[in-house]
Formats: sequence, structure tokens, C-alpha cells
Amino acid sequence: MKALFIIFIFCFQLLMSPTMKAQTTFGEGAGEYQELFNRIKERLLDSDESRKVTLGGKERSQFVPWIRDNTHVVKAMKYFVSDISSFWELFMERQTKEGLYYDYYMPITAPENHRMNLFDHRYWKIFSGEKTQMHRLPVEADLEYLLVEGAWYIWQAEGDNEYLHRWMNNLEKGLYYSMNDPLRWSKKYQLIKRGYTLDTWDFMQLPTTREEYTRAGGDVQDGIFNINENTPMGIMHGDNSGLYAACNQLSRMYESMNEPEKAEIWAKQAEIIRIRTNKLCWNGKFYVHFVPDDPMPSYLHMDQKNTLSLSNPYDINRGLPTHDMAVSIIKTYQSLKEKNVLNSFAEWFGIYPPVEPHFADYQPGSYMNGGVNTIVAGELAKAAFQHGMESYGVDILNRLLDLVRKHHGDLPVAYRPDGTVDAGIPDNWGQAAVMSALIEGLAGVVDRGQLFQSVELSPRWLVAGKDDVKITIHYPASDKKVNYHYLQKKNQNRMQLTVSGDPLNYKVRLFLPVGKSPSKVTVDNKSASIKTEKVESSTYVVVEHIPEGEHVIMVEYK
Repeated sequence: MKALFIIFIFCFQLLMSPTMKAQTTFGEGAGEYQELFNRIKERLLDSDESRKVTLGGKERSQFVPWIRDNTHVVKAMKYFVSDISSFWELFMERQTKEGLYYDYYMPITAPENHRMNLFDHRYWKIFSGEKTQMHRLPVEADLEYLLVEGAWYIWQAEGDNEYLHRWMNNLEKGLYYSMNDPLRWSKKYQLIKRGYTLDTWDFMQLPTTREEYTRAGGDVQDGIFNINENTPMGIMHGDNSGLYAACNQLSRMYESMNEPEKAEIWAKQAEIIRIRTNKLCWNGKFYVHFVPDDPMPSYLHMDQKNTLSLSNPYDINRGLPTHDMAVSIIKTYQSLKEKNVLNSFAEWFGIYPPVEPHFADYQPGSYMNGGVNTIVAGELAKAAFQHGMESYGVDILNRLLDLVRKHHGDLPVAYRPDGTVDAGIPDNWGQAAVMSALIEGLAGVVDRGQLFQSVELSPRWLVAGKDDVKITIHYPASDKKVNYHYLQKKNQNRMQLTVSGDPLNYKVRLFLPVGKSPSKVTVDNKSASIKTEKVESSTYVVVEHIPEGEHVIMVEYK
């Protein structure tokens, strides 16, 4: 009897062990994409940038010491770790009275502390008790919408409306700062403006080389980072797609908090930004790099109208372009792949074409000046999956897997066109973009709200050649999850999806083989109406309003 009791206790402890909790996983049936998923997951969880830090009297989980980069990494980390809010909260707590946020923190003895002599006092602060300093690079125009994006991920994964409600006024204050400060807001175009940087990057061109600029008595960091009322500025599409997304995210969060008036205000603001940006920044094929608000400096030799920049895939995933516009952007990258097959190993350029003879001493093909990076690869793959260009999405993932194998399980973020590794960007930023493409693109799990309560499942394993795949996507912060088992039986002309987990409502979109049409759809062996959705040449069978619980959706086709 005692032995049976011991066995019972052991089994109970095993079941209750944290190691037995749900985890975000790709099952063995995913084949090489399980390998890609596992390697990226390992690198994200073991990043050199990630650590526990004590700031503001509290231990915090940092993924990158810059809140911008940290936000981009949380896009993936929300599926793997429970604490995604403490580091974000530090920057929220230290928002300035006018509404701007700091970029980063560093030790008070760091060599960059001389920036305090260059930048206006509104852009920096010393925290003597912690022996740290926090700065805002003045040229940057993205933090206010990125702090909203960070809140959105926290809202999705934690589901704590009461916690987020405490910060909503601050988030609004940040966006109002962006839309009112004369150094941030274009009076002419009523959109966010910035100095002439490379897309969303944080430095401007110099009139000479860095060495010549210093020899003439200038400070390079003042020249590339600082702005004032005399700085030439323009409209960069990525800042405004970020603002558009942030307005929508605020609207959705206010809706969940039962504040319909504020939800409506921000939804309308989003649509205004979308109309203005699409009208001003679209060149017929993609979003132009910059639209001048002030004339470009004479020493900046760029064809802004025909320069393709990294925020284009972000624009798609933020919902700024129409579907046709999104497809045009994706096809532009496909054409670059074909065009550059002899002089670049991939088409995932930060800027194309690069700036000649250099940009602030970054030579063509290096860093953001025509370098190739996995940030673009991940965002572009996800966009391709979600806009009917699934084969291209798989093609990108296959090439990323080749890189992971080449680097023995690692995936650097930055490359030169010849395939050699470059430096300057946190690797986990790019890895997070790739993970998002795997989960939301290939596996097709998209949380349309929070806590997977309303989830869209669009498994695209057919185009990857996988017939039997099990997926679990999990939020450790709330222990909420969604599971599915995708099963394709080609010899029987049918496929099925078994779903379970915490969703209250499922929308299922099953991707049909080319040339096939559905002949029968059932949910739990009960007939369902046949509804299809055409996305480019792809056909999806759509089943909506499937309630909570475990269900089997089956599609027969001919």
C-alpha cells in the first residue's frame, strides 16, 4: 500500500512539474521546419543580449538593452517566456513629461556619456542611484509607436486588462507627442517626419567622411544623431505604418477595456494615417524611401523615389497597404532575387540600391547600406504566406535553414551580399522575425485578440510538403495555448484539422492543393457550409465560428 502511495505521489508530482507544462512546439511531422524552429528557439532563449537586470528597484528581463530592439524580439519571446513586460515597464515609468521615451540605458561611465554634452537635456537623464544614464537618439522617430506595440504583445500574452489600463494614458501621451512636436510632425503632410536616415535606422549622412568631419572640428555623433529646427527632414513610410498599427492596437485594447469612444477615436485616427501615407508614399510598386518635407541635403546622393527599404515588409505586416499593394512589394523582392543572383546571395536588403560612395562611412553592401539581413527575410516570408505567395514564403524559410546549418545552429542577422557575416545588429531581432514567420506564416496561428480567445488557423504545410504535423503555440505569461493536428490524405482527396486548447472561437482556413475545389466540409462529422477564399492563385476553405473545445474539421476535395 505504501509503495502504491509513493508511486501515486511521484506520478502526481510529475504531472504537476513545470517541465510538463505546455510549450510552443513544432512536432516531428514538421521535418526540417521543426529543425529550423528548434534552432531559432534555442538561440532566442540563449541570446547574449538576454539577461536579468536590476533597474528602478526591480529585477527585469531584458532581451536587448535598447527598448526598440527589445520590442522587436518580444514578437517571438511572448511564445517562450513568462516575463515580457518588466523591461518595457521601465521605459514606461521613465517617459518624460512631454511624452517622449528614452532609447536605451547604459552605465554612467560608458564612453557614450559625452552625448549629454551634444543633445538637448530633454533627450537624456542620469540615474545616479543606479549609476546609469538613459538617452534618446534625437533623430529617432519610432519609439512612441513601438512602446504601443510592446503593450500589444503584453496584452495578447498576459491578458491583464487591469495592468495595461494603468498605462493607456501614457501610451496615448506618447503618440500625441509624435503628432505634435514640430521636430516629429510634418505640418505640410500631417505625418511623422525624421532626418534623412537609412529607413528606420538611427544615423544620418555626413557632408564628408567621418575623418574629414572630425578634422574640421565636428563631432560625428552630433552630426549623425542630432536634430534641431534646421535639420532637413522627410517622411519615411515605416514610421507612419508603425503609427497606423499603434493606433489600431490602442483601439483594440480600449475595445477590450469597454471604452468604445476611445476605441473609435483611435480606429479613425489609424484610417486617416493610412490614407495619407498610401497617397503620399506609394510609387506604384512599393513605398518610396523618403518623401522630402525639407529639401534633401546636397551631399546625400539618393534616388529616394526608387529606393526600396526594409520597412516595406513591415508595412505589409502592419496592414498599411491593400492586398494588391502588398503583392506588388513582394514581387519587387522576388525580382531582386532574380536580378541579383550573380552579385548577392539573397534579396533581403536593408536598402536597395546602396548609397554611393558611402553613407556615413558605411560602404555599399555593408550594414544597412545595401547589406542583407534576416529582419527583412522574416518579415517578407510572413507577408508572402499571408498574401497568397506561400511558395515564396517556403523558399525564404528553406534558405534561412541553409544559413542555420552553415552556422552550426546559429543564425546571424547581418550579412554582406557575398554571404559573409556583418555586424551591428542584435541577432535575436532577426531571429524573432523568422520565428514569427514560422508561427504566424507557415504554421498559420494568428491570435486575433488576446489569450488565443479568438484565433485564426491557416496551416500551410501543404506547400511545404508536410502531411502530418502537430503544433502547440503557448503563452507562458498566462499559460494559454492552442493545439492542432494537421493531417493531409492526398490519396483520399481529403484533409482534416483537429483543434483544441483555450480558444473560445476558431476561424479555420485550410489551404487546398492547386486546381482542387471542396466537395464536402464537416465539423465533428456534421455537415458545414462550403465557403472558399481566393488569395492570388491560392484557395482556402474557410470555416468560421467554431466554438471552444476540441473539434475535427474535415474537407474533402476533387
